[in-house]
Amino acid sequence: MCNVSLAQQLPQFTSYQLSPFLYNPAFAGVDGTTQLNAVIRNQWSGVREAPQTDVISGYGLLRNEKMGLGATAFKDVAGADSRRGITLSYAYHLRVKNDMSLSLGLSAGFLQYRLDHTIINPYDDGDPVFNSPVLSSVVPTATFGAYLYADNFYASVALPQLLSSTFTVKDEYNDNSLIEGGLTNHIFVGGGYIKDINDAFTIEPSLLLMMSSPAPASVELMTKLTYKDILWTALSYRFNDAACMYIGVDIDERFYVAYAHDFVTSELSTVTSGTNEFKLGFRFNKAK
Repeated sequence: MCNVSLAQQLPQFTSYQLSPFLYNPAFAGVDGTTQLNAVIRNQWSGVREAPQTDVISGYGLLRNEKMGLGATAFKDVAGADSRRGITLSYAYHLRVKNDMSLSLGLSAGFLQYRLDHTIINPYDDGDPVFNSPVLSSVVPTATFGAYLYADNFYASVALPQLLSSTFTVKDEYNDNSLIEGGLTNHIFVGGGYIKDINDAFTIEPSLLLMMSSPAPASVELMTKLTYKDILWTALSYRFNDAACMYIGVDIDERFYVAYAHDFVTSELSTVTSGTNEFKLGFRFNKAK
């Protein structure tokens, strides 16, 4: 007997408004800052060997303010299955109108798929996957992105895993294929609107759509409220998955912290208390 499940290959982040560079390389330098960020996401607390994602990223403008550079290193682990990668990004900024700009970005790097079967206790002996050493394969990966922005709105399109690289993990003793797979094309589409309510508060509704056929699309709606560019909070809903919130604060002009939590609304809610996500950020110059 066998069963089939369909899912996206890339991790998602509750505080996506705070981490647009993780989805789209074109964001490098858009906000005029040089930043170093870290995200730790512990998914489905209480579930054994649930996914955990750790990411370190950085980006900034070159002396020529039309160009931005960035880099990302990540680890995404779910039990014995893990993915690790590193990418470098380049973005070029174009002035479309006096109050509107377009950034085009491209990132390239490598991704390692790894299956550490040594932590699994199989019910039946003799499966060649579990009789082999730790299985690993490294493939190239690339992402293209476009980011259109003005003072009060932004729109984003990104195409991760453009190369659709394939990998095959073979038995080192008889050269038989044990695992075959590859990177699936994804499409990320998002946008938001920024509105000053008064001198103290700013509201920012936004949308993020993640698609990867044949998996079902992930749709998330979020509204963020900011107080004097110091304290912010947001509520969101990810359809058929979770109701989410996050809160963050600027410790000073350079350092900020944020915490996010997903309240699971799917059937997983019977076995998990939700997902926790932490973010630390350093800005080395003021935003535009």
